[in-house]
Amino acid sequence: MFVYGISKTVQFDATAENETPVNSLTGQQLMWAFYGYSLAYAKFLGVVEMAGAVLLLFRRTTLLGCLVVTTVLVNVIVQDLVFGVLEGALRAAIIYQALTVVILLINRQRVTAVWQAFTSPVQTTSALRWYWLALGAAVVLACTLFLEHVVTH
Repeated sequence: MFVYGISKTVQFDATAENETPVNSLTGQQLMWAFYGYSLAYAKFLGVVEMAGAVLLLFRRTTLLGCLVVTTVLVNVIVQDLVFGVLEGALRAAIIYQALTVVILLINRQRVTAVWQAFTSPVQTTSALRWYWLALGAAVVLACTLFLEHVVTH
């Protein structure tokens, strides 16, 4: 996963210069042109993929690594399917996602504990704290949207 992440940060640099009309590109050429045009997006995905790979290396962060890697891999798998990218790349992404599922199965007790922590009822003292956090988040969101409106209009 780390190697794929590194490749996403460097492989699309030369693809932005494409003079071919969009309607005559293959799906894979179109996707490569998209990544070549939006290098920041490709680099962002590469960094996230590398971060997920590093998180997988440590026991305390394995589940978070699985979540991060799954997010990237689902994106890759869907793009490979939709744009008709080489079957080898699709197969590799599916294998890595299957390995991520195996890691989750091996750690199913931890996954269950995390799931229960998120789905258990919130205690009343904690509920009040969550209320104030949610209210604060709503105020920050409203202020941010207002500032965005003022700055962009």
